[in-house]
Amino acid sequence: MKNQKISHSTTSALAVSVAILMLASNSLAETVLHRFRSGGDDGLAPYGRLISDAEGNLYGTTTFGGTSGTGTVFELTKSQAPAGWTETILHNFAGGNDASQPWAGLIFDSAGNLYGTTFLGGTSNAGTVYELTPGQGGVWTETLLYSFAGGTDGSGPQSDLIFDGSGNLYGTTTGGGSPGNGIVFELTSGQGGVWTETVLHRFVASEATSPRAAVIFGTHGELYGTLANDGASGAGGVFRLDPPATKGGAWRERTLYIFTGGADGLGPLCRLVLYKGSLYGTTVEGGASGGGVMFQLTPPASHEGAWTETVLHSFTCGSDGCLGWAGLIMNRNGTFYGTTQYGGLPSNGGTVFQLKLQGGIWTEAVLYSFIYDANHFSAAALLLGKDGRLYGTTVGSSGNSGMVFKLRP
Repeated sequence: MKNQKISHSTTSALAVSVAILMLASNSLAETVLHRFRSGGDDGLAPYGRLISDAEGNLYGTTTFGGTSGTGTVFELTKSQAPAGWTETILHNFAGGNDASQPWAGLIFDSAGNLYGTTFLGGTSNAGTVYELTPGQGGVWTETLLYSFAGGTDGSGPQSDLIFDGSGNLYGTTTGGGSPGNGIVFELTSGQGGVWTETVLHRFVASEATSPRAAVIFGTHGELYGTLANDGASGAGGVFRLDPPATKGGAWRERTLYIFTGGADGLGPLCRLVLYKGSLYGTTVEGGASGGGVMFQLTPPASHEGAWTETVLHSFTCGSDGCLGWAGLIMNRNGTFYGTTQYGGLPSNGGTVFQLKLQGGIWTEAVLYSFIYDANHFSAAALLLGKDGRLYGTTVGSSGNSGMVFKLRP
């Protein structure tokens, strides 16, 4: 499939007058809601993002740990415990034909069921899509909706899922497809609860490859996503899938931007944010200092034209952090929040940051710096809670088992 013209007209951070505010001390205070035990029986390494229910209870996954060491789904509920929260393991993955290693977070449906993906497990050990259904006595029942075969249908999903308005699920796999560079898929429920996969697109190296993050919907039913590898410079890219013009037709892939691996960034691993027609995200490397960037992609006047990248901030691996793996979230006022895995003062444990447009200038502020070997290395996107506080996870605290935290003024 022929790609549209790619724009490499990157605008530097200096050219757009990005102001960087490095706070002398943390402007937010951290509360540890749960530390996963060093033995991993209650979960180990929460790489997936958190979600919350209507009561403000938190739900997440751990990639490892649990009774079989292959991951868990957990809930944190407000309680009278010393930290004010109590963890309940909703499901221990068993590995083998069961699911194994959930790198992704969860989503709810309207009935309160949970859905997610696992990187391994299933009938071919190529990953799964699963559902957890609540029952009496707090017992949740797991159903494997789909086991990837590891061939043209994809393998190794690491992304969250999303629903469309008809209840169909969409996601990505890092591998599989043809020639094995990852896919975007749709799962549709049929009679008897049987879910059927449709591969919407299989990536080739010229487009960039290896989608690690969830796709998002645009205003006209199109899907947007990031690709971690390959492309002309091997630095990844951003794509759009346009829905079929007629029923039963094929989705059409358009490469919106290919990173060069230089000042414009390298390796986007994040879910994108669509805001006022532009796409926002992060790269894990590249930029002026090699520590990754926050970027904006602006659409052309023509639907078929090239998109233009603007670097909003290049991480220095100093007090502002570096390696923005998790991507961004946004509040109602258009302020972005995110995390870095490393950098920050005083001990290089990573940061929580804010990016805000003020008077036409994008300003970055470090809201919190993690302490290395105590609470460092946040790999998941933040959650803006119903109380207006920021919630998240780290994988480097308490004997490298991880924790769940809240940030407050």
